[in-house]
Parts: sequence; structure tokens; C-alpha cells
Amino acid sequence: MKQKTKENLKSIRSYMINNYLISVLLILVIEVLARHSLTDGIRFVWDHPFLILLSAAILTAFYALALLVPKRNFVWLCITVVIVGLAVTNSILLCFRITPLAATDIALLTSVFEIMGIYLTVWQIILLVLLVLVVIAGLIYLGIRMKKQVYHPLLAVCNAVISILAVVLMIHIGDARGWLQTEFANLPDAYADNGFVYCFTRSLFDRGISKPDTYDEDTVDNILEDMKKQTTNEVEEKPNIIFIQLESFMDLKRMQGVTYSEEPTPVYSSLRKTCPGGFLKVPSVGAGTANTEFEILTGMTLDYFGAGEYPYKTVLQDETCESMAYNLRELGYRTGVLHNNTGSFYSRNKVFANLGFDYFVSSEYMENLSYNPIGWAKDKVLTGQIQHILKATSEPDLIYTITVQDHGKYPTELLENPHIKVSGFAPEDEERQNAFTYYVNQCHETDAFLGSLIATLNAFEEPVVLVLYGDHLPNLDITEEELASGNLFQTEYVIWSNKKMLEDYELSKKNENLYAYQLSAHVLKLFGMNNGLLTKFHQMYHNYDNYKSNLKILQYDMLYGKKEVYDGLSPYEPTDLQMGFDPIRITDVSSVGGSVYVMGKNFTESSFVFIDGKKQDTVFLNENTLMVSDKELEGGEEVYVAQLTDVSAQLSSTEVFIYGD
Repeated sequence: MKQKTKENLKSIRSYMINNYLISVLLILVIEVLARHSLTDGIRFVWDHPFLILLSAAILTAFYALALLVPKRNFVWLCITVVIVGLAVTNSILLCFRITPLAATDIALLTSVFEIMGIYLTVWQIILLVLLVLVVIAGLIYLGIRMKKQVYHPLLAVCNAVISILAVVLMIHIGDARGWLQTEFANLPDAYADNGFVYCFTRSLFDRGISKPDTYDEDTVDNILEDMKKQTTNEVEEKPNIIFIQLESFMDLKRMQGVTYSEEPTPVYSSLRKTCPGGFLKVPSVGAGTANTEFEILTGMTLDYFGAGEYPYKTVLQDETCESMAYNLRELGYRTGVLHNNTGSFYSRNKVFANLGFDYFVSSEYMENLSYNPIGWAKDKVLTGQIQHILKATSEPDLIYTITVQDHGKYPTELLENPHIKVSGFAPEDEERQNAFTYYVNQCHETDAFLGSLIATLNAFEEPVVLVLYGDHLPNLDITEEELASGNLFQTEYVIWSNKKMLEDYELSKKNENLYAYQLSAHVLKLFGMNNGLLTKFHQMYHNYDNYKSNLKILQYDMLYGKKEVYDGLSPYEPTDLQMGFDPIRITDVSSVGGSVYVMGKNFTESSFVFIDGKKQDTVFLNENTLMVSDKELEGGEEVYVAQLTDVSAQLSSTEVFIYGD
């Protein structure tokens, strides 16, 4: 018996040693793929011995799981396929954006399907699908054919536990010695410094905000002490407030050595000179729109969340959160979001209810959309949408607007007859210059949209304040050295107001650089508004030494703790979020000449007829009429209309109409 146990232990030890060596080789391959360079990958492995030992231990711990099942060779193969698949995915992803692959990206898969056609050609998508199917079919075949091995459950469990404990111990040692990063404020830099295996694994388990060491009821009370003494201001006149989050938009004058055939963004440049504003520190570069959005709306920083985490896809799926929308609703504002892209992206159609918005108008509820050469909706459609809402409401409005036109992937082929020509790039950077030329021309059109919007708002009788800011710099491989001012994590913001606002309020012309999570509190302070705990906190304490550590305590308490700030119970309930400012509805249904006609209001090309629960091939005739050809109704059928995304996700629907009733 003892001899058999010794043999089993020897077999497992040999298995683990072999896997450790294989893991070291895998890490070299992974880093070469991640860095798109053989020499850079080898240099990273050579310069970071502890990280390589730790990363190999992590992979070996995963391989230890294969010993828990009889067909360990098959499970080993599956684990290897997953590891290599993640490495290849990360390598491909870094061709399109700056941010590496993190575990939270898996939660965004449904959103990826909606925009895949912009980044890949039809043939590339077909080949990708075929490759995935071949891999799955191959694994199924091997899973059937591969034989079982001798199975030692107790020894396998002990080995797995020891492997995991070894990883935990190494992380503890690395953290104590300063060899590892445990907080990833800058995800691309963290992956570059710590390697893909460690960072991605950390993103698997590192979610939410860790409990601060000093968190307790007394600490929270001490933070709130001065804020509780400050009453919420009474606000007599309430301006309409419009935030516009400009996709990948930047002041193009910041690019050193790049020249343009004419001023690409004359409206924005004029605003930068004449209006209050400054640099805005955002949480990401080249991607991560929803995280900038989260910081602006909530006043919370992403610094304390998990590596690469999107709160929209984690905590805000189920939790409400104090936000600018909730705070302004207390003052009688109607709160809504406009976005000329699909409504289900980043689960916005679900999350905005937990952020206090009354309505959400996505592209599925907009008419007269036009598209740029790579398929993103142009921003000019938003002027009419904003104007319609301002005219339709009697109460003051908060309209949070998210543009999309300037989004990548930026084509590397030269545009045919571009309106604005770009020069200044080295001859070997021709493809990058072409991509930048495309981007500049899209920014030029977005700038024209801003000019049109400002002209519209200038003629509006009610006071309006307009806050413009970029969500992140574009994914164009811009380096710090190429920027004349600011850094890669800084966009800009500008605050403009119409004539009546200038008469009623004194807007400071002093420029002030801010973090994204400070912007909403900063704007509200200009008009004497201080609703909300985090609004008061930012307005009162942003210059204090313990500002950020106290902010972490408040964020933890609000989202994950005991909600001491609210005396144990959050006052925020999810809103009944209405999709579309003017909801779709049916007024009548007729069956004539072998076709069904559905009459109603506010239909768009994303409106589809359902009869007895089945989706019908629907022809959009106009905003009041939809047609279903080759269909007749006999009476009693249940008819409704639903707004669907490009992947047929339902955003909203009308009430059921009973034909012939």
C-alpha cells in the first residue's frame, strides 16, 4: 500500500514539474503575442524572474485541476486550449484598442456581437466562427477517444490545494516585497509591468471594492460630520443641464508636429478659448467609455474597483447608486439619456434605471440616422433629439448625451478626397497617418454638430448649460511624447451657457483641471446645487489630504458595506426606465389585401411586429405605419410591436393589441 502511494505521489510530482516547465514556455509565447514582438517578450521574461515563477505557478495550479478527473489528459488539453485562446484573443484585441483583455470583457460578449461587423469583415467573421467550431468539434472528438488515467482523488485534491496555497503565498511575498502591483489604476501599464497571466488571473477574482482597513460606523460618521452640518441648498432657478460625452474626442492642437489643411474643430477651439474648462483625468485610454461615464454620473472613482472592472456589468446590474440623475430628480428635473448607438451596449438599458434616469433614447428610437464610412451613426442626429426634449418638457431637464461617430476602428487606407488633409507623420507611418486623417475628419463633423447644437440652444428661451468632454483619447497609438500638453489619460472639458445663463449666473473663466469623478459636482456647484452626499463631499473636501482614502470608504459603504451613510438603507429605488422619449404604441391594426398594417406612433426602422408571440418580417413605412406582407388575420390574434437591436435583443414593446376585439 505504501509503495503504491509512493508511486502515485511520484507520478503526480512528475506531472506537476512537467506542467511547470510547460507553463514557463507558455508564458513566453503569451508575452510575445501580447507585446507583438519576439524580442520584447523575451526581454520581459528575462527581466522579471519572480513574475515568471509566479505566473508559471498560476498556470500549474490550473493544470492541477486536471488531476481531479479520470480523463486528466483531455482536461489538460482543454485548459491549454483556453490559455492559448485567451492569449491569441488578447493579442488580436490589442490591435484594435489599448486596453488588454480582462475577465470583465467576457461579460461584454453580447455587446461585442453587436459591433463585430465594424471591426471585422464578413469573411473574417465566417473564418472565426469556423475556427471556433473546428476547435470545439476537435475537443469533443478527443474527449470521446481519449482514455481515462489512473485516478487518485484524495491525492489530487491535496495537490490542487497545495498548488493554490503556493500561488497565494507567492502573491503575499511579492506584495510585501514590492515585486507586484495589487491595484491597477492604469490597466495597460499594469499588464506591461506584470504580465498577462498574473493580471488576467487577478481580474478573474478581483471584483468590487475591498473593505478598507479603517472602515466602521465611527469612521463613516467622522467623514460625514461636517457634511451633515451643511444643508442642501435651495435653488430658485434651475437651468437645463446637458452633458455631452464626446466619443474619442480631443483638442487636436495637442498633437505635436501634426498639421492640418484647415482648422479641424473651429467650434471646439473657440469654446476652449472663451469658456471655463480644463483637462479631465479619465480612467482609460482608447476604450472604456462606460467607465468614464460611470465616474461622471456617480462621482465615484474606478481606482478602487477590480482590475479592468466595468461596474455597469457587475455591481450596477443589481444595485442602485447615488448619481447626478438621482440628485437632480430631487430638484424636480426630468432626467434622460441620448445615445446614437444600440441601447443594450454595456447593458445601459438595464443600468440606467439603477442610476436614476427617467428615459433612455438609443439609436433604435431615432429617425433619420446617417452613418460614417465604417458604420457608426453620425452625431448630427442628436441636435434634433435634444431640441425636441427641451421643447416637450415643462420641468428642467438633465440630458446626458453620449456620441459615437468618432469611434474606431480607424481605417488605414487613405480616404478618397478627405475634406481635411493631415501631414507631419514619418513616411513609414503612412497607415497611421491615414487612420489619423480619417479620425480628424470625423472630429470635424462632430465639431459641426456642436456648432449646430450651440446655435439651437442660443435661440432657446430657457437657461441652458452645456458640458462637453471627451471620454478618452482615440486608439491611435498616441504616445506621451506626441502630446504638447496633458497626458494620455487626460481629455478636456468645456462649460458653455446660452445668453440667458450668462445674464443670470457668473460663470468662472478660471480653468481648473479635474478628475472625471469630480466634474458633475464641479458643474452643480457653479449653480449653487449640492444635492447628494458625494456631491457635497467633492465640493467640500477635494483639497484635503485624506480626500481619496475617505472617498474609498464612502464608495465601499454605499455599494458593498452597511450603508451607514444612509442609516443602513439606501434611499434610491430603481426608476421605471422608459425606452424612448416618446414611447412606441399601437392605435389600430388592419388586415387588407393579404398584408397586415399596424398603425401607431413613434415607430422606427428598429420596430418589428409580433403576432401571437412570433416575430414577423416587418416593413417600416413611416413613423406611424408598419406592414407585414403575405399575412392575413382572422380575428383574436395578439399583436404587439417591439424595438429590437441588431442582434434581436428586445428593448421595449407596446401593449398587446387584440385584432378584431
